[in-house]
Amino acid sequence: MLRHVYQAGILTIFNSASSKPLQLWCISAKSKGLVELEDDDKTDCPVLRLESAELASTFISLPRQTTQSLGVKLPYMVMIVKNTDHLFSFEVEIVDDQEQVRRLRTANYESDSRIDYDVSCLPLRLDCGWNYLTLDLGRMTSRIYGTVFKEVHRVTVHASACLRLIFFADRIIPENQLPAELRLYGKKEE
Repeated sequence: MLRHVYQAGILTIFNSASSKPLQLWCISAKSKGLVELEDDDKTDCPVLRLESAELASTFISLPRQTTQSLGVKLPYMVMIVKNTDHLFSFEVEIVDDQEQVRRLRTANYESDSRIDYDVSCLPLRLDCGWNYLTLDLGRMTSRIYGTVFKEVHRVTVHASACLRLIFFADRIIPENQLPAELRLYGKKEE
């Protein structure tokens, strides 16, 4: 999908403040699940709320077609996500130098790491409110599988959380150094 796009600096795949933030994403909201844009009382832009009692039935996934590959070669994945004190997980499918597709699943309900040949389940601890998460996919691939990260195949975000932004970068970028349109601003007190 993005394999032939020039990739350097920052490559955004989800921005809740864009005009059609889910245009390229597959959306699933079964069993009374909720996937909708809403205003957040602490931000000055809309955010995406994913909410469901059944984690597996409510998610967004990119690319839309399972036969496609995202093709992102940038090794750092960043998410700005709000903890809603419910079950939450996300998966990043990567391709390594052995051409193996491997899933890195991170969830706030996992207490221990479980590593298998093609799926790794990792615990995630979210602070109250908004969290700025950075994953070093190159280092994770090397440490978990002993292989070299090649590209991101797919990204899936499961309920329940609020999502502001997902992007990839060629280096670690502190939140205060992001371009203005990618920052999470607090509303000004009146």
